[in-house]
Amino acid sequence: MSVARLSSVVALVVSCSACIYAQQSGTGSLQTGYTVPTRATIVLSAVPDGTGADGVIVGSGELVRSSLATELLKRGYQVLNSSTAESTQLLEEAKSRNADLALSVHITIWEDNATSWSSKHDHAGIVLQLYDVTSQSLRGSSERLADGVSHPNQCASWLAHTAVAAMLGEVVSDEEPPC
Repeated sequence: MSVARLSSVVALVVSCSACIYAQQSGTGSLQTGYTVPTRATIVLSAVPDGTGADGVIVGSGELVRSSLATELLKRGYQVLNSSTAESTQLLEEAKSRNADLALSVHITIWEDNATSWSSKHDHAGIVLQLYDVTSQSLRGSSERLADGVSHPNQCASWLAHTAVAAMLGEVVSDEEPPC
């Protein structure tokens, strides 16, 4: 084998070993027997910015909240934003605003450390908890993680879509995240 051909093979092996393949995981559902009221009013929590190895990723929380609000509005729900991320305060606020439901949201990871030359992965993950305001009980939840993505910010709308769909019992595709 020539030196030129050997160099090409080595370069191909090295570049493929650094390839990042996006994948997703997660679960979600409503409590058995519970149905979200049609046209319900949902108070959406503030979402603290996500963190990763490089620290806090400023703006990630508002990006996730905006993406979730869009998904809920598409399904015909009225969305009211809250300034609190704490569940007890969120439920109190939702009750005072005569809302049907409160949606608590947390970013579990927002890792932006991949580069085109490294084999590091970016990750983005969120958790949703849906509470009935009257009974103050948990009625639905969802957790979604995108691993090996090109950039977590590009996954916010996909994460919101799949997390809300899973929580509401809709079909969620197993396909890799398109981000």
